Amino acid sequence: MRLWHVIGIVAFTAFVLTLGRDPIGIVFVIVFTTGLGEVVIGLCSVMALFQTVGALGEAKGFFAHIEALTATTVVLTIATSAMSAWLFAGFWLVAKLV
Repeated sequence: MRLWHVIGIVAFTAFVLTLGRDPIGIVFVIVFTTGLGEVVIGLCSVMALFQTVGALGEAKGFFAHIEALTATTVVLTIATSAMSAWLFAGFWLVAKLV
C-alpha cells in the first residue's frame, strides 16, 4: 500500500464522517452504500451466471447437463437472495433513521 492509498482512504473516511453529522448525509451514505453493494453483488452474480451457462453449453452427457442446470439454479437463487437481503437492509436502516 502506497502513501497515496492511505491518504485517499483517510480522505474518504473523513468525507463519510462529515456527511454523517447531518441526517440527510446519513441517508445519502446509506443509499450510496446500498446502491454500490447492489452493483457489486449483481456484477459478481452475472459473471458467475455466465460461467454456469457456459458450463451448460460445454456439457457432454446427461449428468453434466443436470449438474450445469443445478449450478445455474443455485447461482440464481443465491444472487437473488443476497441482493434482496442487501436491499432490505438498506431500506431498514433508512426506515430506522426516519
